[in-house]
Amino acid sequence: MQNLTLRQLDILRTLALTHSYTRAARTLHLSQSAVYLQVRKIEEEIGLAVTEQMGKKVFLTKAGEEILAASQRIHGTLEQLSRALEHLRRLDDGQLRIAVTSAANAFAVDLIARFLQQHPQLQVILNIANRQEVLASLERNDIDMAIMGEPPQTLGLVAMPFHRNDLIVIAAASHPLRHELNIPLQRIAEEPFVLRELGSGTREAILRFFGERGLQLRQSLVMNSNEAIKQAVKVGMGLAVVARHSVIVKMESGYLCSLSVDGFPLRRAWHLVHRKGKQLAPAPREFKTFLIEHQYVQHTDGAEELL
Repeated sequence: MQNLTLRQLDILRTLALTHSYTRAARTLHLSQSAVYLQVRKIEEEIGLAVTEQMGKKVFLTKAGEEILAASQRIHGTLEQLSRALEHLRRLDDGQLRIAVTSAANAFAVDLIARFLQQHPQLQVILNIANRQEVLASLERNDIDMAIMGEPPQTLGLVAMPFHRNDLIVIAAASHPLRHELNIPLQRIAEEPFVLRELGSGTREAILRFFGERGLQLRQSLVMNSNEAIKQAVKVGMGLAVVARHSVIVKMESGYLCSLSVDGFPLRRAWHLVHRKGKQLAPAPREFKTFLIEHQYVQHTDGAEELL
């Protein structure tokens, strides 16, 4: 059965409709001998007769009818495949599968919302997870791309930096250091810190920064949610280092403040990441183009936003 071809199945289907080798050959623009030869090859492959002559008409045997039924199912599946591939070729019927690290949650959702305003027919499947889970999704090829901080260099990834990601030190609005300027790192390291869980990109960046300067942070609390960290800082459980964009609203509302610390903000970047060699469908390819074309502009107050 492995040697049956789609062309042979098409010939058998046409023969069943016309009940004649001559008419089947004419319909398929083949010679009658070519049609007869392909039918004989089918019979040799399965070891059973697929046609029988009754008077001047050709009919399918039971074996021929079974093959015809299978052929029709195959034809239907191929039609579905053709329609699915056509949807993939068309941007507005496409799908974007993207994962975002939780640190980039609000920022990335805003980007995707702006993108969908331009392409409302697109379907976006968004997964918000920690850094390790996002990297695992990329490794399994479950997603088209991801938005994250600094990606590792060992997974065969293509990373496109597209926006600044400044990390700042935050504290409760009533913290004693809130009015101090250029606080030394040694002084800040004496304070208790609320950190992300192991595997977090932000955690790794913070510990590396202090470690390179011979300092070790006091870890008072470890949490796996940025929102939980902001709440813990708000009620005075310690300081934290977070992306500036993620706390603007709470700082403006008076719940948190940014401390003036030597060496801060840490200048980092958000990256759009996908597997090297990944064949991007129109939707993810358009999202990548969207990030490239919609550049960020610098305002006098230092804030950045999309055009």
